[in-house]
Amino acid sequence: MKTWFTVAEGAAYAGVSRDTIYTACERGELRHARIGGRRSIRLKPEWIDAWLEQHARGAVVARANARGGSGHEADDTPA
Repeated sequence: MKTWFTVAEGAAYAGVSRDTIYTACERGELRHARIGGRRSIRLKPEWIDAWLEQHARGAVVARANARGGSGHEADDTPA
């Protein structure tokens, strides 16, 4: 596997669009390195994996909050 991905390669790896990658970088959600010009971005696969994991956990918390839960499905202790 390559050490560094372009935005297009990172998007293909994550299964999302290039615009999603650019937006995540602009928002500071996805760690990245800027090389030279403004849109010359490089990504490491582990950074993309961490970003995807963060979104997966966020989706669980958001669904639980929508149901009135705490987002901690295994937390059965009374408050």
